Order: sequence, then C-alpha cells, then structure tokens
Amino acid sequence: MFKRVYTTTGVLFFLSIQVASAQLKYLNLNVSLNGGYSVLTHKTDFQTTPLYSLYQFVAISHGGTDDYTWTQFQETYQIRESFGQPRMGFKAQLTYREWPIILEGEALSSPSAYTRPSYAATLGLGKNIYIADSSCYFSFLGGYKYVIKDFGFGANTITNSIGLEEARDLAAQFFGPKDALGRDRGDLFALHAAFAKTIDWYYRWSIGIEGFYEIDLTDKLVRSARMTNYGAQIFLRFKMFGKNPEPNPFYPNPGGGRRN
Repeated sequence: MFKRVYTTTGVLFFLSIQVASAQLKYLNLNVSLNGGYSVLTHKTDFQTTPLYSLYQFVAISHGGTDDYTWTQFQETYQIRESFGQPRMGFKAQLTYREWPIILEGEALSSPSAYTRPSYAATLGLGKNIYIADSSCYFSFLGGYKYVIKDFGFGANTITNSIGLEEARDLAAQFFGPKDALGRDRGDLFALHAAFAKTIDWYYRWSIGIEGFYEIDLTDKLVRSARMTNYGAQIFLRFKMFGKNPEPNPFYPNPGGGRRN
C-alpha cells in the first residue's frame, strides 16, 4: 500500500514539475535602464514638521514670531510644496503569454532626493502595441503601485523644499530624523505611457521615452505629506526571455512577421 502511495506521489510530483516547466516558457521578462526627471508634489503642512521649529529658532533673532511671521520665513527661504529631481535606476517587467497583466519592479533614485534609492512594485494592466509593419511600438501601464521603501522621503523632502540654495545646504544639518514626515512607504495609482523603437534584428533591444503620473492614495491620517510625482524618462530595454517576433528577411521590414 505504501509503495503505491509513494509511486503515485512521485508521479504527481513529476507531472507538476513538467506542467510548471511548460508554463514557464510563456513568461516574458524585460529589464531596462532608466534615466530622466520627475517632480514631487508633496503638499506638506510644514507647520507640523521640524521646519516650523527652525522658523521659531530664526524668528528669535528678528524679535520673535510677531515681528517675523511664518509667511515671511517662507518667502525668505523660498519654501515650496513641490520640486524636481533627476531620476535614474532599473526596472523589470514580467508578463505571461499575451495577457495584458504586468508585474513591474523598480529600483530608482528617490523623487525626494536623487542621492537616495527607492524601491517599489506595480501590478496593473498594460500592453506593448506595435505599429503595423514597423519596429516601433507604444506601451502603457495603469495600476496599483506600492512603494516598499523610499529612503529619500522625510528629511530630504523637507530640505529640498527650500528654494534658497545656501540655506538648503545649512538646513540639511538640522534634519537628521528619517521619519520626519511619517512612514516612507506608500500606496499609489500609477499611469505610464511610452513610445519605443527596437534597435536589433530580433526585437530584443529597444530604446524609448516614457511619461508617468503617480498619485498618492495613502490615507492622510497615516501620512499627510504626499508622494505624488510625475515626469518623463528615457530607457534602454532588453528582453531577457520570452516570445519574440519572428524575423522576416524581406526588405523593407527587418523584423516583420508575427508579434507577441
């Protein structure tokens, strides 16, 4: 009896391995190197942050808060609720067959500070749509994005909101706490759209430009400052594995044939 059980278990295990292997061949994985610029609109109420304590400290030398108001402080130091930063890093997109479902992971510089990393994952609907008889294609992605950890959000968001450069460098010495604005994770709705062109015979490599807009959906009771950002970036993308268009040797279409 036990021999039959072991045999049946072994057969089922073998079959499951075969099925899993058969399905893996339908996976498509693209990785890309990205670089561009984004604008963070955090809309922080600075009077609830350590910046307000700094204002009170500075106001003492001006005769107190009655003589040197918070509005004057904001104008003097050009305090702003949005600012731009360069962004660069890597992305990976995973799809299955031709299903319009995309799982995307990213390791990019933070929209709060280009010197700090940010890690996130996005799950949504999207597709690459090739232009007929062309090596160019459009792609889009819309869905839920979870910021796993943004190492720039917090103290860097505050200091980079100071428009006066010399004051910004000095203020950076006062803001040590990384959780100055609350948690450095977030729930966002992401919308990405891109135009790209393949640059090799087998449609493995492509180069393009992508625009994006990401709205922070995090409950304001959890964190009032926003991670909402938008911008554009160029990318160099490589398909590591997955189905490719079948090359057609006839001129003028170097890639031709069927596309996935």
